[in-house]
Amino acid sequence: MLRFIMSFFGGIFSMLCLGLVMAALGLGGIFYMYGRDLPSYDTLAQYTPKTISRIYSGEGQIIDEFAVERRLFTPAEDIPDMVKQAFISAEDKNFYTHGGYDAGGMAAALVAAVKSRGEDVRGASTITQQVMKNFLLDGSRSVERKIKEIILATRIEGAMPKDKILELYLNEIFLGK
Repeated sequence: MLRFIMSFFGGIFSMLCLGLVMAALGLGGIFYMYGRDLPSYDTLAQYTPKTISRIYSGEGQIIDEFAVERRLFTPAEDIPDMVKQAFISAEDKNFYTHGGYDAGGMAAALVAAVKSRGEDVRGASTITQQVMKNFLLDGSRSVERKIKEIILATRIEGAMPKDKILELYLNEIFLGK
């Protein structure tokens, strides 16, 4: 009898291990397939937003301004810490600790959506993921875009300091007129 029980639990353990290996291989394959043809994030290092062109008189007075968007670029060191902390608190509480994506936040958003039957759908993107979406990807709401966003966010976290990512985010988001 003991032999039968050990054999039964050994079979279950083997099936679980095989299932985990297959799931890991499947997930790795998905990330490999979507990660092959992603846009380069190197362009973010040389980012300059559309800023205002100003025409000055000989006395240094502004005569006129031309712009597609009325935007002034502000380096991270000139943005007050309170503003940075306010956006981090509202958008991505774990900004300085995660590696580009927040698996716990995504799981919590999924659970909330399932519990509310799709009525309570909240965002699960980190600030880094939002930078990837705004600069390199389209704004579609799809699983494919989310996978690409996670891959790019992980890559950019390894190539760029957090303050630079926050600088890009704060200079690109729309804050009203």
